[in-house]
Amino acid sequence: MRRLGNPQEDLSCIHIAGTNGKGSVTSYIASMLAADHHRVGVYTSPYLERFSERIRILDGQDALERMLADDSEGEIPRRDLFALSDQVEQAVREMLADDEEHPTEFELVTAVAFLYFKKMHCNYVVLETGLGGRLDSTNIVRSPVCSVITALGFDHMDRLGNTMREIAAEKGGIIRKNCPVYLYSPCDAGLSGPDSDDASDVIASICSALDSPLTIVSASDSSLLQSSADGQDFMLSFLPEILHIRLIGSHQIQNAALAVRAVLALVSIQGILLGLSRTTWKGRLEILRKSPLFLLDGGHNPQGAQSFRSAVDELFAGDFQSDPPRILLGFMEDKDYPQILSILFSNLSYRFREIICITPDNPRALSANVLRDYILKHFPAEALFYKNQTTMYNKRGMISAYDQVQTACEQVLSESKTDGAPILCVGSLYLAGLVRSACKNDL
Repeated sequence: MRRLGNPQEDLSCIHIAGTNGKGSVTSYIASMLAADHHRVGVYTSPYLERFSERIRILDGQDALERMLADDSEGEIPRRDLFALSDQVEQAVREMLADDEEHPTEFELVTAVAFLYFKKMHCNYVVLETGLGGRLDSTNIVRSPVCSVITALGFDHMDRLGNTMREIAAEKGGIIRKNCPVYLYSPCDAGLSGPDSDDASDVIASICSALDSPLTIVSASDSSLLQSSADGQDFMLSFLPEILHIRLIGSHQIQNAALAVRAVLALVSIQGILLGLSRTTWKGRLEILRKSPLFLLDGGHNPQGAQSFRSAVDELFAGDFQSDPPRILLGFMEDKDYPQILSILFSNLSYRFREIICITPDNPRALSANVLRDYILKHFPAEALFYKNQTTMYNKRGMISAYDQVQTACEQVLSESKTDGAPILCVGSLYLAGLVRSACKNDL
């Protein structure tokens, strides 16, 4: 970055780390700032369908309205991506000529983002960490406007540590001296009592050492008024207005509360109201179609699976008792898929019509055949499937495996078109992106 002129030092960044909810909180904050007439740079990862999703500018209220119709709104144009990549490549050549280490792929992309946001004169940049925080490429930012830490949990443990104290320390590495910190209460993140205590202690200790004021946003700060497939209305203890979000799932209320608290001093009440109501975040409990239902989620760890399960049980379980859904599943091999499956399949009040196992197109993907065999071995048919006269719990015939996402989606959509069955999809952001692309033209 020094060779590129340190563009990040000229940006007003809101830095976001955490295990779950980073993307949603990033989107809420960016939308509220844009609704308040700011030009906002947004840096996220990974992407679902297009690489350019990772680097985006929301330029005021009009951009929010356009994004509702076209989710590619504000993405970095190819010409700018290529031109700035060439600029970064030249800096890398100079580094290699001086016997310095080659940057990682994520470092290269982050450099392009910083150059683009400076070139476009962004008022604010909402910066999501890629992995962890302390050693993340985005953590080159010296003086962020504030640091936001979303729900903490166990993920990427090969990189971040095996204990909650270690993971919290890595996430808390984005905290800077005298910089306000906003934390999603670990007590509400689905952690055990000792783990939530450890997470709270670590973040509080870092803030104390750096004289950084800490605000913890908890479930008690919000009260739900109504929830449906069209969104949720709620109130916050620190605002008198009724707020509305499009995103479903009870965890999204607290994500929104965290985002609001972080920008409360930066955004008008009107900006908060409009920004929240216009926030979208694809691949996170996203309703691709309402009739019949097609619900897509990128949840890929136990906490994410629990959020998915809770939302489905709250909003759709009653309908599923008489109209069983199909469920598409696909995981990365290094994820805790046994625990995720246990969360998805235990104590169901409804049954599935069919389970479709898919191998996501990724080198780390779990084979669909391995996934099918695991389900066959560990879950009884009567606990999973709707009993009908044709199959009589012939579980093997009701669990299919596909190595191609496109083939699986074509088959499922064709069958759903015939019998009107709802469709669920969960297990991986990579799977969510592939399914979304494969199904887009048939919804």
